[in-house]
Amino acid sequence: MTSPAKDVRIGIGLCLLSMFIFAMQDGLTKTLVKDLPVVQLVMVRYWFFLLFAVVFVLLKGGLKRAVRTGQPMLQVLRALLGVFEIAVFGLALRYLGLAETHAIYAIFPLLTMLLAALVLRESVSLRQTLAAMVGFAGTLIILQPGMGVFSVASLIPLLSAFMFAVFNVLTRKISQTDSFSTNMLYMGFWGAVASTMMGGGQWVTPTAPQATNCLGYGDLCYFRGENP
Repeated sequence: MTSPAKDVRIGIGLCLLSMFIFAMQDGLTKTLVKDLPVVQLVMVRYWFFLLFAVVFVLLKGGLKRAVRTGQPMLQVLRALLGVFEIAVFGLALRYLGLAETHAIYAIFPLLTMLLAALVLRESVSLRQTLAAMVGFAGTLIILQPGMGVFSVASLIPLLSAFMFAVFNVLTRKISQTDSFSTNMLYMGFWGAVASTMMGGGQWVTPTAPQATNCLGYGDLCYFRGENP
């Protein structure tokens, strides 16, 4: 049994790895959204994630156990929110640079803490608040977004950040009753259904280089884990 301190270090490490892979996905997204519909990219992303989720669930106890959920409506709502959040973020990359988008999106930890305190009644220490604020300020300093970022287009990544914060709170709430495998399966299935309904009619056949990028884009979902 691991100690609480070690669990925290492992959690921090996994979070950093997840964000690094997230950044690589965003780089590919920025390249692909120039010529391909955003909803098509979201659809491809969820197809790969559903495949990963099914394989993961089969290895961790089977589908029969994973489909059992105590909060079916919240599971579906969370999955749909994930689809729209990714689509909104992809739209932001079409109108803003990668650095500018991430600089604004970096506010999501603050929003998550605020929502966790208001909705889940979780206690948030001053140290946690200061750490999130310092992290957000550090991101702005490192990325140095241009002054032109504060435009109407800047509201797009801000909306995406808020949606991701709500997504995190829903994940926390659902995880109190449902297993990780259940969360994975519902996220993958309903996300794939919703994104296919949105993007199936807008399919644009990619070129060979674009298809290669799409393959890499989707493969990164295997390493991202629960959130595609």
